[in-house]
Amino acid sequence: MEKTFKSNWFMLLIKGIIMILLALLVFSSPAGALVAYAIYLGIGLLLTGVVMLYQGLSSKKENPQWGWLVFEGALDLILGYIIIVNPLVTAAVLPMIIGFWAMFYGILLVIGGFSLKEDKMTRILSGIFIIILGNIIMHNPIMAGLTVVMWVTALLFVMGIYNVIISFSLKRGNTIQGKSI
Repeated sequence: MEKTFKSNWFMLLIKGIIMILLALLVFSSPAGALVAYAIYLGIGLLLTGVVMLYQGLSSKKENPQWGWLVFEGALDLILGYIIIVNPLVTAAVLPMIIGFWAMFYGILLVIGGFSLKEDKMTRILSGIFIIILGNIIMHNPIMAGLTVVMWVTALLFVMGIYNVIISFSLKRGNTIQGKSI
């Protein structure tokens, strides 16, 4: 299992880079409509969904927790598809969708972080921060326009940085003990 995570470290790097680039893309066009942001996020979720599905399915034999990776990838794909197919409706409920997605991702990070020996605090603190950001996005009805752009950018940037840090940790030879990254 550790061999699979170490050999697939670049998949986490790709996921992190996609999220950082997506954050920069969303931040670079604040005057654009929420519909455009919904489409950007839909594309990003589709791409990260594919990455997570690949990672989960490629570690099926070695990782007893591979199903969580597949579940996360499937959730990203479903949300990405819904966002792209219904951009006008999505723009209206975008804070709820993004907040739910972020809170789910953050909870997975926190839960998984307690079973690690290395990078434990990075994972737990990133998860807590992502849960807080997701909660702010989801429960603040005033969030619109530039405010949504700023919070979503922060959320994607934190998620991207986390994945880049973990990928280089795996490349250096550190182990991740069978949990979703």
